[in-house]
Amino acid sequence: MHSMKLKLIYPEEKVKEPILSRVCKKFDVDINIRKANVQEKMGWLELEFIGNEEEIEKAINFLVESGIEVLPIEGQVFVE
Repeated sequence: MHSMKLKLIYPEEKVKEPILSRVCKKFDVDINIRKANVQEKMGWLELEFIGNEEEIEKAINFLVESGIEVLPIEGQVFVE
């Protein structure tokens, strides 16, 4: 089981979309939101993806293709 901490930055046109809900339905990952700041015109989340490496990678690619900026949080990759 892998765990990866990421920062997601949402542009204004994506803030109201249920993108994390779609990630949970499409991919076998658990999401743990650590911090968030969502406003009308932009939003960011710091979260942890938990799952196997391949599913996490697919989920990240889906987010990027959906227009979300995905940044790793330095030094926050764990393997159990």
